[in-house]
Amino acid sequence: MEEKEDIEVVGKDIRDSNHEAAVETQDQGLKQVISILKELFSIVRTYALLFVIPIILTGLYGFYKGKQVKPTYTAKITFFLSEERPQIAGGGSFANLLQTTNANFGNPKKLKEYAFTEKVGSKMVFKKYVYRGKEDYLANHYLRLMAGYKDSYFKDFTTVKEMSIPDYLVFKGILSGIRGMVTIDYNEAEIYSISITSGDEEFSKLLCECFYENLIDYYIERATRKAKITVDFLEEKLAYVKAQLENSEFNLADYKDKANNLVTFKADLNETRYIRNKALLEGLYAQTATGLEASKTNLQSIMPLFQTIDEPHLPLQRNVVSTRNQTLMYTFLGGIVDILIVVFIFFRRHYWKSLKALFN
Repeated sequence: MEEKEDIEVVGKDIRDSNHEAAVETQDQGLKQVISILKELFSIVRTYALLFVIPIILTGLYGFYKGKQVKPTYTAKITFFLSEERPQIAGGGSFANLLQTTNANFGNPKKLKEYAFTEKVGSKMVFKKYVYRGKEDYLANHYLRLMAGYKDSYFKDFTTVKEMSIPDYLVFKGILSGIRGMVTIDYNEAEIYSISITSGDEEFSKLLCECFYENLIDYYIERATRKAKITVDFLEEKLAYVKAQLENSEFNLADYKDKANNLVTFKADLNETRYIRNKALLEGLYAQTATGLEASKTNLQSIMPLFQTIDEPHLPLQRNVVSTRNQTLMYTFLGGIVDILIVVFIFFRRHYWKSLKALFN
């Protein structure tokens, strides 16, 4: 029993000593942290006047940068796209020929990609508009405003393929620059909005209207391309069948004049063939004419209808960068510089010699 009690006493003494050692270690760590903080505050007090300099300089630079930023102007057009359905008398149905034109444009990123392809984009930038009292290509207006051109860079335009390499590079640069100004949004109600932001109020409004107009032309061309091809094909086919029918009618009449008094079986067979050919052409002519009228109705009915909800008017929304925010941001940057300087001084006092000796 006595041995057991001795063992318990020894175990208790060991636990107490371990606890005291842990407490002492924690106290030493806390004291070390407090010592480091005191030294850092001492460094700040010692060099307080010098630490004010970065804050003042960065704050003044932020104020200067805020004043340098010019205001921008945003023009916005809001619209939605729908299709008119044909009104066909007598219960006829061509509705199955119609497809919605905006079904695949719920994604504004996809719409923006389409709008800035070379084929579609060139129709916009190489169309003439009046800007600041001068009529010229939109591309030339852009170059005067953004690149400081005095004269028109593009004198004429045919196709992108026929451009020289320098002209093509300038054209691509214009498309890229305009692309950065354009924002397209689309919400659950299927309402689109096109926003143009630039540093010139009149140009923002002009570009917004140009982009919207070009978008309408593109939609109409895209929506009606197949229907237009069908109409053109049927018109050519109808003209061909009509010519064949008139030729067949003439041949039949000519044959009857020549074979009026003949009663042979061969004559009767030829007449039967002429009559049958004429009947087939009449049926084909009627079917082609019906198909042509249906395709014309379809072409007219699928024209996309752009309904403008809101359009830009001068004066436009003016976007100004806050000088106060710029000043505060750069002042905060100056504070970070001061913290880095304090850390460097502390490191130099305690670790510089060891680091130098290590490398030596």
